[in-house]
Amino acid sequence: MRTFRFPWVALAMSFMTAVADAQRPAVPTAQPFVSAVGAFIALSVPDLEASAAWYEAKLGLHRIMTVPRTGKIAGVVALEGGGVIVELIQHDEARTATPQPELTHGVAKAGVIVADFDGTVTALRARGVVFMSGPYPSRPEARANVMFRDNAGNVLQVLGPYAKR
Repeated sequence: MRTFRFPWVALAMSFMTAVADAQRPAVPTAQPFVSAVGAFIALSVPDLEASAAWYEAKLGLHRIMTVPRTGKIAGVVALEGGGVIVELIQHDEARTATPQPELTHGVAKAGVIVADFDGTVTALRARGVVFMSGPYPSRPEARANVMFRDNAGNVLQVLGPYAKR
């Protein structure tokens, strides 16, 4: 694990979906702007160490970087594993907007696409992750999926492949 001591990015919440298979939606669409090979999620959290411990224990990620306090940013921890990078940011002025993130403009949830949906669901259950929605099976027109919250209330979603026709 490396520690950096320099001003870091402002509070960010961005997401890029991992592409786990070459399946296409049932309705042809324009080509995507990129073919992703991993996922990156940056989340604002109220307790950096508690959230880092949650992502290590529940999702099996490992710390790859720690940034100590820089001004009002209380710290940053980056974790990685299985093609997913999660950046956790604790900022002194951050506040919870609403218990229903979809009622706040901006990112409402973040997720990843996995090749082995059933295995991922089994691993999450074994680590004590409580699902808020699903798991739902795949269909020809819809991916298998499940949603849950992290320890800070952020909504995460895991999607599997489409069902074969």
